[in-house]
Amino acid sequence: MNTEKFKRLIEKYQSGELTGEQRALLDQWFDSIGDTEPAHWPPDQLEALGSRIMDRLQNESLPTTTPPQRFRRWLPYVAAALLLSVLGTTYYYLSSPRKPLQSATAIVQDIEPGGNKATLTLPDGQTINLSTEQTGVIIGNEITYADGSSVLNTRNQTLDVSKPLSLSTPKGGTYQITLPDGTRVWLNSASTLRYPPRFDQSARIVELEGEAYFEVVSAAHKPRPFRVKTKEQTVEVLGTHFCITAYVDESETKTTLVEGAVNVFNLKTNRANQLKPGEQSIIRNAETEIRNVNTETVIAWKNGIFYFEETPFEQMMKQIDRWYDIDVHYQGAAPKELFSGKMSKNVNLQIFVDFLKDSGIHSRIKGRQLIVGE
Repeated sequence: MNTEKFKRLIEKYQSGELTGEQRALLDQWFDSIGDTEPAHWPPDQLEALGSRIMDRLQNESLPTTTPPQRFRRWLPYVAAALLLSVLGTTYYYLSSPRKPLQSATAIVQDIEPGGNKATLTLPDGQTINLSTEQTGVIIGNEITYADGSSVLNTRNQTLDVSKPLSLSTPKGGTYQITLPDGTRVWLNSASTLRYPPRFDQSARIVELEGEAYFEVVSAAHKPRPFRVKTKEQTVEVLGTHFCITAYVDESETKTTLVEGAVNVFNLKTNRANQLKPGEQSIIRNAETEIRNVNTETVIAWKNGIFYFEETPFEQMMKQIDRWYDIDVHYQGAAPKELFSGKMSKNVNLQIFVDFLKDSGIHSRIKGRQLIVGE
């Protein structure tokens, strides 16, 4: 793919010179790069997709409509993040006025993004630091990595079924787990999932602190409910896809349904609400609110993307805090702006700091702190 032509294409994207269909094609390409499962998009396919997009766009007229300001602020850094991932040796900073291309070696190596990090704790208290080269583990007769290599051979061991195992991710970490019944769980940063070595015949019960996305399989022989317990709620399903956000340092517990159906029990009132796909429950002590949401924004993290949709600044910064394993400090009041857009999570923190600066928000990195404000 001709990188000079591609750079010009990104310029047209940022300046609003593409039609809606053209922008949709490029957005598809952007999203593909953010996928955390690179097997879906090997380099030769990305190259071919980029070339097809350029060929198609070059055969169409380019109007000069301008996107809304709130998106224009974000687009330069979407482009920068994705160009870093694809072109490898080029950092392309798009803003107005135009700035020259820079070598990747000129970028300050500040704080790198998070990655595959997790600790497995066995019923006897033994802990195993899981491989950062792997994406997840599978719990069965043995505990293996997703590629089949062994983590722990439990065939000749008797695990105490009265005590749970736990999978924990630190700040800056994420990991996947396949439970004994085949249910798949994606664990976000600073989260812990507790689960038994074997599910019993009456119910499948796990406990969560933090955030996780679940793809629950139906029980093979007879209906066995799958329950996820958090501090504020219990979610009960038979087979479905949903996300729970239940961080201990946040006042709200959120459950977002992607497909299927779930019952959400508020433990303060013991009342249940059934969600439909596209709905989110928000529990604040004894109050339960149900609202419609864009599920893509809620689960984008598991695909390696920051996706904000009119997100308050402080809420956005909580995601940045957890992913980069930093502490955010405010000098004065926190900014009140709302932010919308997408950006790959696989970029250094300085990319985000530059974006804030272009949005009129001063911040600086000091050790593992991000200081916001003058």
